[in-house]
Amino acid sequence: MTQDFAKQHRSAPPTQSSPPRWSWFVTGFVSGAFLTFLGALWFFIPATEVETAAKPVAEPENPVEEMQWDFYEIFPKSVVPVVEEYAESGEKITTDQFAWVLQVGSFTDPDDADELRASLILMGLDVVVSPGEVDGREWHRVVAGPFENTLERNRAQDKLAQAEIKSIPIRIPK
Repeated sequence: MTQDFAKQHRSAPPTQSSPPRWSWFVTGFVSGAFLTFLGALWFFIPATEVETAAKPVAEPENPVEEMQWDFYEIFPKSVVPVVEEYAESGEKITTDQFAWVLQVGSFTDPDDADELRASLILMGLDVVVSPGEVDGREWHRVVAGPFENTLERNRAQDKLAQAEIKSIPIRIPK
């Protein structure tokens, strides 16, 4: 067969094709998910009507007891006398008549107090366990000190802080 190359046959102009089938699937899936979401909102959101039921009133089980105000007695006892001395130059020297201790812990079990005391002695601190009674219960207070000046107290607090042990400084009369 011979072919005429002078006359070339032109192919048909390109026609517009329809979108691929997967795009129809994606469009249908997204539309269905959206409609399902709207249906869930319609059924699962509670009604806006508020019921006006009477709220119950809580009754106290125990009557309120009067508090004991001990600070009237504590404050006069906590006053520490200050001794004033004069130097040869005539300047007033104030000598404080108190020392510092650090309360490191307070336990109802004496074995716990002794255990903390032993660990603090290994750290190089002077530690004492002093028993006392509070509200009818016996407590064992672990106290480090006494420290004569603020520098010694601060050094002891730094040692305790490095060991992650909390302490409370307390001023006591000498």
